Amino acid sequence: MSAEQDQGSGGAQATKHYDIVIVGGGLVGASLCLALAGIAKAYGLSIAILDAAPIDTSFLDSARIDTTTTNTSGVLDGRATALALGSRNLLNSIGLWDYLEPHAQVISKIQVSDQGQPYKSDMLADEMRREALGYVLQNQTMGQVFLEQIIKRCSDYVDLIDQAQVISIDNARQDSHLVYQRFGTSGFITAQLIVMADGGRSALRQKLGMFDQVHHYDQVALVANVELDQGHQGLACERFTASGPLALLPLPSIDGKFRAALVWTQPITRQNELQQLSDEQLLQEIQLQLGYPMGKLLAIGDRQVYPLALSVALEQARQGLAVVGNAAHTLHPIAGQGFNLSLRSNFALAQSVLKACKQGIPLGDLVNLNEFVAASGWDKDRVISASDKVMKLFSNKKVHYSVLRQLGLLTMAQIPLVRRVFTRAAMGLDVPLAQVLAMPAINAERLSSSEKTL
Repeated sequence: MSAEQDQGSGGAQATKHYDIVIVGGGLVGASLCLALAGIAKAYGLSIAILDAAPIDTSFLDSARIDTTTTNTSGVLDGRATALALGSRNLLNSIGLWDYLEPHAQVISKIQVSDQGQPYKSDMLADEMRREALGYVLQNQTMGQVFLEQIIKRCSDYVDLIDQAQVISIDNARQDSHLVYQRFGTSGFITAQLIVMADGGRSALRQKLGMFDQVHHYDQVALVANVELDQGHQGLACERFTASGPLALLPLPSIDGKFRAALVWTQPITRQNELQQLSDEQLLQEIQLQLGYPMGKLLAIGDRQVYPLALSVALEQARQGLAVVGNAAHTLHPIAGQGFNLSLRSNFALAQSVLKACKQGIPLGDLVNLNEFVAASGWDKDRVISASDKVMKLFSNKKVHYSVLRQLGLLTMAQIPLVRRVFTRAAMGLDVPLAQVLAMPAINAERLSSSEKTL
């Protein structure tokens, strides 16, 4: 629990102490909290989550969590994320997957092809003897499930502080110190460990001199949901074209509409054009480049177009500080590995915290944090390297690159062992599961008749 230590003055709140402070309440910050939840319960740790945006809990008053966004008008709006099977296993290890599975769309087949070329490769869940290669969930739905579980299970030792703008962090003392502003009032926090999960190009990380290395791809990603004229049967498509890769991920049907999530990479010179094209023009061009592996595209929802870059933090830990999520690494979306990598990093950090608790050392001990960085570093390096190399290979128009692409697809199609090795890596099954504690039981006192488990 948080405890007041001294009374502030001049509009300042009392200083509070927590064992762990997570800056950022998005998917990364919330999933880190849940990875830590069982450990916090077992060892009496207190946690605070600070987020600059309002935290909306109104969905808890309804009988169900929406499978699409509630702040938009149509079922074709809202970002989605692909979870590898390895990520599902991590979430299952703490008891969280049962609450996500009802909203998840199974990926049973992934088809990889190169536009204008004869060879393609199919990765099949049946061939891997698994129930799925991965799953797709709407981001808002996933965020609502995370928040619901934090409130129902962790409210005795987790404080949610929304609309809080972090002003500074000082780790030069025994405990790290954090100052934030909320509604014009200064708040002061001390903590054994502060985790920065505040997104790509983290302003806090840069303010602390924890710089990143950035490579701009001169590309943009167009992200939107589309309506299909037929059921997708759990098919995900990765189509490599002369202007950039195009991916379609299956989504659950809503109101009788078959849906898929689109991620389309194009040259940065087309950024304005992609935002101005009519829906009809956009769908026509996408269909031309994709073909018809998932049928005809009927409609497209709200689109987002943003520049792509690879950024990697040069430091991921200091005494009393750790960096996770997009604040630590932002990847090209070509293989959909960004959140999966962040989730594995979260669980690796939780495992590090568990080790510190068992050994009775401070949670922010630099030696222990450096072991976390080293343990998760090989995973980060291989995923970043693979995503970057695949992007360059499949975005290059030169003839010899085309030959290499076709040779790779032919090898995967004709040699089952190669295909299975590649598929296993894409499923995230070549990374050992971090060992943490399951989430604590739901606090019955926090349940109301409108907050029944889904």
